[in-house]
Amino acid sequence: MKQIFSLAGWNWRMARRSYAILCGAFALEQLAVLLWQASRGAMLGMGLAACYEEGFQFQVFLLVFLLAGLLAGPAVNDRKRARCSYTWLTLPMSPAARLAAQVLTAAVLQLGVAALQLVLYMVYFFPVQAMDSARAMEKLGTAMPAQNLYEQVLLSDSMYWLLPRRPAQFALLVVTLPASALLLTCVRLHRGWRRGAAVVIGAVCGVCCLLLFQWELDFALFGAYDALVHNTLLAAVVLAALTVFSIWWALRAIRRAEPA
Repeated sequence: MKQIFSLAGWNWRMARRSYAILCGAFALEQLAVLLWQASRGAMLGMGLAACYEEGFQFQVFLLVFLLAGLLAGPAVNDRKRARCSYTWLTLPMSPAARLAAQVLTAAVLQLGVAALQLVLYMVYFFPVQAMDSARAMEKLGTAMPAQNLYEQVLLSDSMYWLLPRRPAQFALLVVTLPASALLLTCVRLHRGWRRGAAVVIGAVCGVCCLLLFQWELDFALFGAYDALVHNTLLAAVVLAALTVFSIWWALRAIRRAEPA
């Protein structure tokens, strides 16, 4: 376990600068988009949730979430160490431990992005509210009723995916984070056509996860019925099968020293 944490720390030290740049750019982009949305006349009185959705910020968050996972593999693709025959493959670790360290780094970076998004949503509520109030005074000559942050969280459809409200949704979030970290790690481990195949597998698994989240909501709203149960089981089986295959394929790539 100590070796796994050591390799994960190595990855973190190599990726921290690019990770900080990614998170900083994401924070600035989101603030600029939210303030621009709040300054539009059509968004007067709509609040943070509407500005967030109209600015497609959840889609941007998903992109940053995926990029953060891809940043977690610098030790795998460090050409300088590869040229001097000193790579992570020379470490006295089992293939499973090497894979676990890479997945751990990706999961931590992605969890950091998710936590950052929640913090930004709460922090940016205040400048958006101030912009909305200033627009109201300019257009209507009176202040808008004070908005409530809790209401803006509930009104946001995107926050539903980040803040679990039911045990089944929490379980899906717990499964999704390590699964995405594993699949993104596999993209970094493979080369050539194998990397393309890993991208396709990751895309299929991502669609399965989104469908499972949507069907979990349908279960909560409408209850269980045959077609919904059948589709949910099918998506879960496909996701589990592809995840197991990805683990086997990644371990095989490490044993064959393909990332070197």
